[in-house]
Amino acid sequence: MKGFLDEIGKQLAGRWVALLTVPGLLFLVTAAVARSLGHTMDFSRAADRLRHLTPDHGEPPAALVLAALVVLAVATFAGLLVHWSSVAIEEFWLTPWQLWPAGPLLRNRRRRWARAHWRYLGADQQREQAELAGLTQTAAAHAREAVRQAARRNRIAVTRPCHAGWMADRLNSCGLRVMGQYGLDVDMVWPRMWLLLPEPARTEVRAARDRLAQACGLASWGVLYVVVGCVWCYPVALGGLTADFLGWTRARRAVGNLADLVESSMDVYSPLLAEHLGVPLPDGRVTPAIGASLRERIRKGA
Repeated sequence: MKGFLDEIGKQLAGRWVALLTVPGLLFLVTAAVARSLGHTMDFSRAADRLRHLTPDHGEPPAALVLAALVVLAVATFAGLLVHWSSVAIEEFWLTPWQLWPAGPLLRNRRRRWARAHWRYLGADQQREQAELAGLTQTAAAHAREAVRQAARRNRIAVTRPCHAGWMADRLNSCGLRVMGQYGLDVDMVWPRMWLLLPEPARTEVRAARDRLAQACGLASWGVLYVVVGCVWCYPVALGGLTADFLGWTRARRAVGNLADLVESSMDVYSPLLAEHLGVPLPDGRVTPAIGASLRERIRKGA
């Protein structure tokens, strides 16, 4: 047991250094260089300032150690600040906002989704008509067009948009699809489902969740670099904006992957959940009526 706890301590220490201290040190170095360069990009002045920051070999070891500890403390604090702000960024991206800008954005997403959906329905109807007429090649061409339009529609939203933000809407679409197919409330059922998932499935879900957290962390670092760039050196702000864009795109992929994994888990393991809760499955699958029974069983009258 002692060796096991020591190994966990080593892993936590390594994770702490990797997630907080090392990026914090890189941020401090970048901030120092940006402050030395300034908006004028005077490299000679920057070299003189950085030379003054370099510790003198004649200084006592205690002073050098104290300076190193201060730098590590500031770097760790920067890492903690980024961690806290990444949680706020995640909440901002995943919260279904009802503020004024959300209304026009939601209406725009709904118009785009409706156009793509009608194009899909038109192509699919033309495919059916061509099949009835025996026009094989024409039916195949319309089928490819229907697939293309469906993919275009699903890039906007998997179901009719209900939120202005894509990420919040993608998670909401997962719940709507599961409710429509099985009559199950994901928020209510998921804690019970998690207990039944095998370890490989849990690992995939954890990995998708970690990728989302890492993407939010990258965007949070980008915000800090933008602040440093605006205050001292504009090119640093461009790097921060690039980090924000990468964090946003990675977060979108992570949210989509997480929603797919949760929905797939409900597809595969919902019969197992019904079995463990004592709800019979006459056809071997969960129907909306059985889902309603499961909801009542889980709600316990509350």
